[in-house]
Amino acid sequence: LALVSGCRVEPAFARRAIASDIMMWHYDLPQRLALHLEHDRKFIPWMAARGLNGFFFIRHAQDSRARIDELGVQLRGQAIAPEYGGHVLELLMPRDLFQTHPDYFAAADDGSRAPRGNLCVSNPDALAAIARGALAYVGEYRDGGILHVWGADLREGGWCRCGRCRELSPQLQYLAAVNAIAEQIGQEVAGLKIMYLAYHDTLEPDPAMRPLPNVWLEWAARERCYSHAIDDPRCGTNRRYFDGLRRYLGLFGGRAQVFEYYGDAILFGGLGFASPRVIARDLRAYRSLGIAGISCLTFGAYSAFAYPLNLEMFARAARSPDFEPEQAAADIAAERYGACAAEMRRAYEAIERASQAVLRYGDVMRPWKIAEAPGCAPPALGAATLEQFDEAARAAERVWQRARIPLAAAERQLWRFSRQTLEGIAEYIAARRGEPRQRRALGERAVGKIERALSLIRAVSVEIKGTWGAWDLERFHEIWLRRLRAELSENHLSARPSGS
Repeated sequence: LALVSGCRVEPAFARRAIASDIMMWHYDLPQRLALHLEHDRKFIPWMAARGLNGFFFIRHAQDSRARIDELGVQLRGQAIAPEYGGHVLELLMPRDLFQTHPDYFAAADDGSRAPRGNLCVSNPDALAAIARGALAYVGEYRDGGILHVWGADLREGGWCRCGRCRELSPQLQYLAAVNAIAEQIGQEVAGLKIMYLAYHDTLEPDPAMRPLPNVWLEWAARERCYSHAIDDPRCGTNRRYFDGLRRYLGLFGGRAQVFEYYGDAILFGGLGFASPRVIARDLRAYRSLGIAGISCLTFGAYSAFAYPLNLEMFARAARSPDFEPEQAAADIAAERYGACAAEMRRAYEAIERASQAVLRYGDVMRPWKIAEAPGCAPPALGAATLEQFDEAARAAERVWQRARIPLAAAERQLWRFSRQTLEGIAEYIAARRGEPRQRRALGERAVGKIERALSLIRAVSVEIKGTWGAWDLERFHEIWLRRLRAELSENHLSARPSGS
């Protein structure tokens, strides 16, 4: 609660957090870590100034750290609570147990087991092992009030297929593990929230779920549509997800947090987008359901560079979503560009208009999925959309010529990169819908255009694009290109109807 003019003002959400994958700090490489920390020293005060009060370090199985220790003093000094966990379920049970207890580990369809992934939840000893592991984990990181216990980061979840477990849905398998952890921790640590992640194969609720009182829902609808607000009745995609969230709330007695992707550079392919109106309406919808907390995934400096309107809108709306979203663009432009603010505000508005046409299915670098997005028409990647990116780039060019602000030149490159990539995606979609004899050649030409676009981001200063823009984008771009080319193979094309 904040005291304003003698009145007590309660923020819209009690928990207002930023989330980031620990691996994106490149903590094993001192120079890259130092670069990320330089951004953090500016970003954490930005968080505090906007009333954000949580920072979630997302850990993966391959991480050797559970947090970035170098940030601890600064987070505490700004009253921002650290949060721990992530995709850690497999870390909670020692892998060397496989030598003596292979039955603790998840079985494949053929009955084979391996020392990786989740566990066999039908085995009470396996559940006891992860509960002990979770208690030890919490003992090392007691300064957070939340433990995020997520399973393996796989679209199909990697759950057990033994004779007993195969009768249980992924949701019930996962909840069995989370409940076992919550029961053990609840006896030792009062008040700690254990988070159950609704994500990929657990996004739809199972009506048989019975979470313990200290288990909270963490709802993460990564496949949603970002052209429409989550409660927009015109969007069949979001209508289905929002209905699932309401049903989850009933099962969890209203104990819920939402994990959003407004700054997810992987989801958006590193392209520059803006959706402030969608974000404001999303958070109004979440507040109306009584959601207690909200978090937003970011990728360090690159998210601040590519999605400044989204991060600003998220931070403001987490305090109170009852304001006009247009003001965020005006304020950011004024803060960044001073006398050139009007020009850049128009540029941001052009990017928002373009984003509305593109983000029907958020994962823009998986264009073969576009036709599978239920309830939303395919993105309108036509000349009008591309012109919006051209308009923004021209505005940034004029500001660069007039004021020589390095960020203007960088944003010009970002929007040119986005435009060229989207043009390539449009051509790729058209190639897949074209004559079979031409699909491969036209599709390869489209992929080549996407590949060449990355040179525009290479020209951006590493101080602006950060570690993700300098190294991780290159790696993910290579993966995307390989997948795009694989989807052009005759086997894929012959197996799919035209337009898919």
